Parts: sequence; C-alpha cells; structure tokens
Amino acid sequence: MKTAIGLALVVLGLAIGFIIAWAFGAGASMNLFIGLLLVVAGAIVGFVTEWLIDEAYRKNRELRWQLGQRGDTPLALGIGAGELSGEAASKTLADVLHRREQEVLDLRTQLGEFDAQLDSLRDEFEAYQQTHPDNMTVIKGIGPVYQWKLRDAGVSSYKQLAEADPDQLRRMLDVKAWQQVDVESWIEQARDWAKRES
Repeated sequence: MKTAIGLALVVLGLAIGFIIAWAFGAGASMNLFIGLLLVVAGAIVGFVTEWLIDEAYRKNRELRWQLGQRGDTPLALGIGAGELSGEAASKTLADVLHRREQEVLDLRTQLGEFDAQLDSLRDEFEAYQQTHPDNMTVIKGIGPVYQWKLRDAGVSSYKQLAEADPDQLRRMLDVKAWQQVDVESWIEQARDWAKRES
C-alpha cells in the first residue's frame, strides 16, 4: 500500500513535469531536461511523503504497543472495539491520564520522603565525622603519638591535614629541627586519602 502511494506520487511528479514543460512550450531538449528535473523532484517528494506516512504508522503501532504493555487498551478498560467512539475515547484517555497523573504524584511524594531521609543521613554522617576522626596512622610517618598531637591541634581529618600549612603544622606539633619529620609528605598523603573518601 505504502509503496503504491510512493509510486503514484512519482508518476504524479512525472506527469506534472511534462505538463509544465508542454505549457511553457520549451524545445524538445529543454522539454526533456525540465521533465527529468521534475521527475527527480517528484520522486523525492514521493519518497519523503512515503517516509512520513511510514513514521506515522510506526508511531501509531508503538503507542498501541505501549498502551497494551500497560494494560490500558480499550478491551482491558472494559470497552468493546465498537464502543470506542469520540466521547468514549475521550473519557478513556482522560481516565488513563488521571491514573498516570496520580502515579506521578505518588512518585513525587516518595521522592520527597527519600530526600528527607537522605538529608537526615547526611546530618548523621557529618556528626559521625566530627565525633569519629580519621585514622591518621595510615599515613606513613604518623604514629599514635603524632596522631594525638594532630588531634589536640585541631586536625582530625585527612581534609584538614591536606589543607594545612607545613610550617604552621611544624610549630603546632613542636617539631624540632633535628627531628626527621616529613610534614610535606603527610600533607600529600592526606590529599590522596581525602580524594579516596570523597
């Protein structure tokens, strides 16, 4: 059927081309050239029109399939094939849309509840982080003693250590010049640990 429509449009384009060429009274060679151009144009128009018709049929089939998957077909709604007239179809579609709207509202309510739970969990996690500092002993060069010194100085997380100034950290920890403490290495390792935990 669709191919027949396409061929009919091509033939129509060809006929229009010859009629226009005859109406302008062009010479035989010009007549043939214009005719060929119009045949090509008619073919293009025919195939584009056929493609548009195919797309409309495809979308219609897809919509019917989706409605069938959801159980919203006229038969599933208790309406016979002959009963689905204009008013019945409008009522059926209105009912389907109303149910979908209610489903969306229910999902939004659930989403709001999940957002509230997520905010509560974030608050609990932040409180946990404040009361449970990071284990600084995973950083090479920091043992239990330096970990306690860091916590006493107010540095209890990898992020805080990563953002610390090396010279200020040495002063806060009272590191002597003769001690081999690589504070810069601590800061670099803390940056890596902070990236892993974020």
